[in-house]
Amino acid sequence: MRDYFDDIKSVIAQKKTFDKLVESQGICVICGHDNPTDFEYHHIAGKANSSIVISLCRNCHGRLSRKQDIWPKGWSRKSKPSMKMLAMLLRGVSDVLRVISDHLWEMDDE
Repeated sequence: MRDYFDDIKSVIAQKKTFDKLVESQGICVICGHDNPTDFEYHHIAGKANSSIVISLCRNCHGRLSRKQDIWPKGWSRKSKPSMKMLAMLLRGVSDVLRVISDHLWEMDDE
C-alpha cells in the first residue's frame, strides 16, 4: 500500500520542473500583470520550508506575504519536523489559490 505522504514528497521532489514552468510564464500568476521589471519571486511556504517559488507582481506578492504574517507561531524557523514543513507548503498553496479566487471574483464585479 502506498503512503499518501510519499506521493506528496515525490511531487515536491520534482519542483525543478515546476519552478521552470512558473518562472517561464512571464506574467504574475495571480493577476496576469506582464511587466518583467515588476516581478518578484514568492516562496509559497516561506524560505525556511521550501524553495518552491512563483512569479508575482509586487502588489500580489505583498498580498501573499501579509497572509504569512498570520501563520502559526514558529512557521519561519528552519528547524522543524518535515510534516510541519509540508503543512506550511499546503498552507501556502491554499493562500495562493485564495488570492487567485479573490482576484477572479473582483474581476467579475467590474
